[in-house]
Amino acid sequence: MHSPARFATLLLPGLLAIALATPARAVPVGRDADLLRTGWYADEPGLSPLTISGGSFGQLFSTAVTGQVYAQPLVFGSTLFVATQSNWIYGLDPATGAVQWSRSVGTPWNASDIPGCTDIYPTAGITATPVIDDVTGIAYFTSKTYKSGSSGAVQWKMHAVSVATGAEQSGFPVVLSGNADNDHSQSFPPATENQRCGLLLLGGAVYAAFASDCDTRPFQGWVIGVSTVGAISCRWVDRTGTGTSGGGIWMSGSALVSDGPGQILLASGNGESGGTPSGSIPGNTPPADLGESIVRLAVQGDGSLLPTDFFTPYNSLADYDPIDADLGSGGVVGLPGSSFGTLSHPELFVQGGKPAELYVLDGSSLGGCGQGPGGTDGVVSEIPLTGGMWSKPAVWGGDGGWIYFPTADTSLSSDGSYGNFEAMQSGLDGSGRPTFTLAGSSADHFGFSSSAPIVTSNGTTSGSALVWIVWNPDGTGNGAQLRAYDPIPAGGTLHVRWSAVIGQGSKFNPPGVSNGRIYVGTRDGHLIAFGVSATSTPPAALAGRTQLGPAYPNPFARSTRLELALAHDGPATVTIYDAGGRRVRQLLSGPLAAGTHSLVWEGRDDAGATVPAGLYLARLDAGGTSQTRRVVVVR
Repeated sequence: MHSPARFATLLLPGLLAIALATPARAVPVGRDADLLRTGWYADEPGLSPLTISGGSFGQLFSTAVTGQVYAQPLVFGSTLFVATQSNWIYGLDPATGAVQWSRSVGTPWNASDIPGCTDIYPTAGITATPVIDDVTGIAYFTSKTYKSGSSGAVQWKMHAVSVATGAEQSGFPVVLSGNADNDHSQSFPPATENQRCGLLLLGGAVYAAFASDCDTRPFQGWVIGVSTVGAISCRWVDRTGTGTSGGGIWMSGSALVSDGPGQILLASGNGESGGTPSGSIPGNTPPADLGESIVRLAVQGDGSLLPTDFFTPYNSLADYDPIDADLGSGGVVGLPGSSFGTLSHPELFVQGGKPAELYVLDGSSLGGCGQGPGGTDGVVSEIPLTGGMWSKPAVWGGDGGWIYFPTADTSLSSDGSYGNFEAMQSGLDGSGRPTFTLAGSSADHFGFSSSAPIVTSNGTTSGSALVWIVWNPDGTGNGAQLRAYDPIPAGGTLHVRWSAVIGQGSKFNPPGVSNGRIYVGTRDGHLIAFGVSATSTPPAALAGRTQLGPAYPNPFARSTRLELALAHDGPATVTIYDAGGRRVRQLLSGPLAAGTHSLVWEGRDDAGATVPAGLYLARLDAGGTSQTRRVVVVR
């Protein structure tokens, strides 16, 4: 395997810093920004904190669509591509929401076919996030439907359509069926399988992963590949043997990961009845059954998939399987080496699931089973979480390196449970091994089915990032909000900078991002866009004016953040005064480049002493102008 991080270690230090200053952007347009699934959109300077809080950022449009939107909205060229659970696809104008084209790709599957199956209800059609070939403009996606009519035998299809027109391409759709390459006794069961993981386009083939629909048997974890010319290239199953079930690959909608040509990484769920590895097994000798595991698959010369490395928590079979504690309820995420790697561990992955543990793994050796001291886990680090994860972390590589994710409670329940939105800071343990430390949590609870987060920024520029997430109050999604959080916790709390009500949030589905706009698909059949209105006065950073933004949080007890924008390079000062006009603290004094900047005041004076509660004034002097903001300290 040749991963980007390993190539990077061979570069000169100066070139390494340039090459890895921002996360690598994959060519295909798919879920979570890149093939490492960081969720970090590092080329969005128009979504700066100052822009969001400047008064002109808000809803641009809300377009009604047929069906629930569980797939992340994607933008390619001048088209916003949207897919729904009613098997409808849309091409919208990304600026206005106008429908450019739309069509049905078949009758959706009725959830009532499986009694009591309300995970996705009343119909399931296109659940997974598609992938778009950036060269051809072709979108690939899967749909669940019937062989004929609106009942009876079920089919899964792989589609390939033009993003510009919606037209199906020659050789498609392809019916997904047949026996597994690695176990010919296993035949793909379309009626009981669901396809929630985002698709992966890699080396001329599109890969889709499957798990059970409502834990209905028979089911296994499947990966099926289809070539871009319309032929099935592989079928791999992670649970072998006639009549077996387990090992579903669903990752709460997170996509299959790739860190190099021909390399695929995924996480699986409970193995059931012996399908989970146990004992002492080196990572480079994966067993046939790989439930409850993180698995690396390598694409072979004939297109088939071969497991080459794996990690299974040593206590999975005894402790996790019996209580349905899916390791694979969370998605695998690769970390950019410039912000997180070390010489000993240049390529890192993180993953969490229902067991409420965050695993940090080395991409060159995932850890096997029972390979640590005394037969424990042979991973880089293992960090207890406050609750299980039905999500995936998002990555911010600036300010020293951060990850963000929502949790749920530790009872392993789903609907009705809740957790928090949490921020962890990258660091090293006492042995110099990469680890993470909890640095802050949301002030309120996050209900089950809240989305995976994403991060927008202007590269790694400090003060340019925001963390976006769809907050669901509970499993219904009713009353959901799109929220933007400041990336650095203040006083142990992640603070909301901006929010908007969106109706009924869909399960786990993150917002889409493109060109300064945020797109949200909802469970009540809408595609909603947010951005700076063309008819509004842009904030200072966009208008080229010099301005001091409002403090946030305000009032504050421990620290507050101030954003400022300069129209031109030049000297600037930011000074804190008390209510009587006496200088308290000089936050900034010196030359500053044009653009947006961020400052933190921790409520201390120039001597480092804590200031008393009360009203203070923050004043910017730059470019021949002065501006003042009121700041209140509480104790």
